[in-house]
Amino acid sequence: MTTSITTTDLAPRIRRWVSKHPFPSFVLLAYTLSWAYWVPLALRDDTVRAGVGWPSQMPGLLGPAVAAVIVTSLADGRVGLADLWSRITRWRVGWWWLSVLAILLAGAIAIAATDGFGDTADLTLYSGVSAGIGPLATIVFALVVNGFGEEIGWRGFLADRLLHNHSLTVTALIVALVWAPWHTPLFFLMSSFQGFSPGEIVGWTLGITAGSFVLAWLYRGSGASILLVAVWHIAFNFTSATQAGSGVVAAVTSTLVMVTAVVIIVNDRWFGRSGQRAP
Repeated sequence: MTTSITTTDLAPRIRRWVSKHPFPSFVLLAYTLSWAYWVPLALRDDTVRAGVGWPSQMPGLLGPAVAAVIVTSLADGRVGLADLWSRITRWRVGWWWLSVLAILLAGAIAIAATDGFGDTADLTLYSGVSAGIGPLATIVFALVVNGFGEEIGWRGFLADRLLHNHSLTVTALIVALVWAPWHTPLFFLMSSFQGFSPGEIVGWTLGITAGSFVLAWLYRGSGASILLVAVWHIAFNFTSATQAGSGVVAAVTSTLVMVTAVVIIVNDRWFGRSGQRAP
């Protein structure tokens, strides 16, 4: 005697499994969605360049956000989606916002101290985005696809749930362990990553780990504002990963993030709180 599983039977099984295992469900789906787009491009030897709209890595950056929405819908239903949306649009700015201004100021000083500002268009020459759409459209597009595409998932879903039961330090480390390897196909796809030496890969990994601490700290301090961390993420990218934000500029902004991360770790160790994600 054989049994068959119909679509009607499968749907509740999937929902139950996702509800019991939201973390692996999210990670698996985020990787699958992003890599399914990036890996074929890499296998074709395509190269993503700054200011060029195709090939582009940008659609793959939406993987974490789409995964967060799907898993939240299956695990928490409409209530969960409403909470996620409220955090996407939430804007609470406190003294921690000065970290954004400090990084932007450091980047501006570094640019002026090296080659000057030159062509201001270089400030918004973004990888995988056509320079032809203009600076303002580039910023908006990067915020929506790169900023929200990543932060709805990494901070809005993963860090948010971890902060309920873990310290900021543990949360940031777990997110970094998931977030950093997710970028792997980009090392074969993006011109800015291709040719990295082993030492540069180590430095990049340390940098993204430091960024995980800063973003988790901002997220918790802002009362769980996905909007704020998405803006910070893009502000950092424009001062460290654009045509103007390279070399000395990238070194200055990245070093500032690493120093900030160390301060956060020390503060969390001495005055740390578990499960303090603000409502």
